[in-house]
Amino acid sequence: MDFSFVCLYLPCKGSISSGSGFFIFGWLGCSMSSKTVYFVRHGETLFNRDKRLQGWIDSPLSERGQQQAMDVAKALRSLNPGIRAAYVSPLGRARQTAEIYRRELGISLETTESLKEVSFGDFEGNTLPELDEKFPGQWRARQADKWNYRPPGGEANRDAVPRAKEVVRRIESHPDGEPLLIIAHFAINRLVLSLLAGITPDETIKMDVPHESIYQARHENGRWRIRYLLLKEKEKGFQEGWLIQYVPENLPMGA
Repeated sequence: MDFSFVCLYLPCKGSISSGSGFFIFGWLGCSMSSKTVYFVRHGETLFNRDKRLQGWIDSPLSERGQQQAMDVAKALRSLNPGIRAAYVSPLGRARQTAEIYRRELGISLETTESLKEVSFGDFEGNTLPELDEKFPGQWRARQADKWNYRPPGGEANRDAVPRAKEVVRRIESHPDGEPLLIIAHFAINRLVLSLLAGITPDETIKMDVPHESIYQARHENGRWRIRYLLLKEKEKGFQEGWLIQYVPENLPMGA
């Protein structure tokens, strides 16, 4: 398996640790000492494959998604064989991914509602062409203000911030020196990371969280150091080192 660490490139407050492959972020009011937390997203699902929005509804992992979970689990074992505990989203695709990690890593799993994905409400289960037909102009409105736009029956990104803060509190209460794994989703993971990083909403929504990626957050000496691992896939067109960019407007990232 081939993987490599690349620098997390984000506008941020804090200093750059030259040559280390890290940006250093601050977490105001944080009293934590040495902690290491790994953030992963579930593997590709059938809805991801078919470009259907998910949110709170579910679909099972595709064959590719199951392999992604296996590959990420092996990468995690190489990175830190001491991982023994994970917090998991209650949604089925995250739990299916977590079971693969449990088998591969021998970890214990704890489900937490705080890691539930941001809800797309009435948009869920639809492709973009279907949305354009059922909700004319609404996806364009969402793309114009991803932080504040709330789909019918769903959540804005900012609505999920209280859940993300609860995840940070759980991280804070986790014993120092014991690595922790977070198994969740595109939007909720980046919200938690944004709180640790101290970045703005505009910067947050530019973050990408591919299925085959790992974010490592390490707290030392009063600072969070966040780095990113992206696994290389053999399929043509996968760009090694692709890190953070605007989410394409014509492609739902799947949540």
